[in-house]
Amino acid sequence: MAHSVTPPAENRPRPPAPGRQSNFWIISAYKDFRYLWIGNFFTVGAQWIQILTVGWLVLQLTDGNAFLTGTAVGIRTFPILIIGPWAGVLADRVDRRKLVMFAQVYMAISAVIFAFLVLATDLDAQPVTGPLKWWHAFIYMGVSGIAHSIVQPVRQAMVPNTVPLKDLGSALALNGMAHPSMRIVGPAIGGLLIATLGFNWNFFIEAAAYVIIVLVYMPMKLPYREERAAVKISMISSMREGLAYVVKERTILQLIVMAFIPNLVFQPVVFVLPIFTTQVLGRGADAGGILAGAVGAGGIIAAIIIAGRGFMIPRGLATLIGLVGGCVFILLFSQSTWYFSSMALLAGLGFFQYIFRVGNNTLIQTIVPDALRGRVMSIYMLDNGLTPLATMAISFLIHIWSPAAAYTLIAAISLILALLQLVFFKRVRQLA
Repeated sequence: MAHSVTPPAENRPRPPAPGRQSNFWIISAYKDFRYLWIGNFFTVGAQWIQILTVGWLVLQLTDGNAFLTGTAVGIRTFPILIIGPWAGVLADRVDRRKLVMFAQVYMAISAVIFAFLVLATDLDAQPVTGPLKWWHAFIYMGVSGIAHSIVQPVRQAMVPNTVPLKDLGSALALNGMAHPSMRIVGPAIGGLLIATLGFNWNFFIEAAAYVIIVLVYMPMKLPYREERAAVKISMISSMREGLAYVVKERTILQLIVMAFIPNLVFQPVVFVLPIFTTQVLGRGADAGGILAGAVGAGGIIAAIIIAGRGFMIPRGLATLIGLVGGCVFILLFSQSTWYFSSMALLAGLGFFQYIFRVGNNTLIQTIVPDALRGRVMSIYMLDNGLTPLATMAISFLIHIWSPAAAYTLIAAISLILALLQLVFFKRVRQLA
């Protein structure tokens, strides 16, 4: 039977000063969490530089084809449908830290290869001359998506292994700060580089970020991971065990169902921003990077509030409100034709999206036992694999209709579904 490991003295928490409200003390109290936290910033930063750059690159290579642009970006998450569950099984059997480090090395190599392909192509020529074709971006995003499918669930499963359970909620809130923060920094840097130097250097920067992650993770340990019993069942049986747990635990199942809207609606909206930026707002890559960064700005505000003061209302209710609020702001964004109002509305989306993601993740991680954590988190993130299909559908609607009409339809349907969940998911509403 698995049991908790007693952490060494240097990994034990130093409690905050009397009357202190902020949770930021956890970063200095747990050095292994600090390594994970720092690495998370580089992970998410590389991700957003990649997403923004590939989107604009394909847009240029295809003369503004909305369908191919959205699909190329979204395809990155598709492999998680196949690889994700197996990554979860591995995460419950092997060293999670080494598994993530191996995947980051693989991502760095693929980014460098694609960077040289871009460097060998004259993107300023009319027509473009050189070896790079639009379908190369599809291959690169698919290859990158394989490693992404491993990193995402395993990295999430590592957070509870670096802090005790009583500090897990605060740790997840702090860990989640990387997403909105790097949503500003990554797209902003990527957009400015595209506008000033072209596409030549962004993929080298992405590769460098992956190398830094490996270096940061080297001294890290997982002191709060439960000791693993000898593996006596096959990987298929292990996967079935994880699925059976999710089906049996109704609260976990509801929390997983709730995550479908963000990954099928919130995320594709960001993926197709280059299309909205050019066709509706008449702006370029630098403005598109700022719009993507606005989502992060809203998330940072939510992150500071949650990390400093907590949710202030029951986490289950806060999570549901975050879901509904995000749908409302996408619906409002779909009607915007002014650059600055679009920026403000995307910031609102980022605010509520962050509340949802941190709340949902915290609730799941608090409930699930560590022996099943990798498998449950991989199942939780399976809907990420449907994001490319959603992005393709939205891109196709934009291609045959318009960005405003496509966003309006998708947002309205999502808002109705979110409101139904708010009413009927009583188990989640009651979670403290």
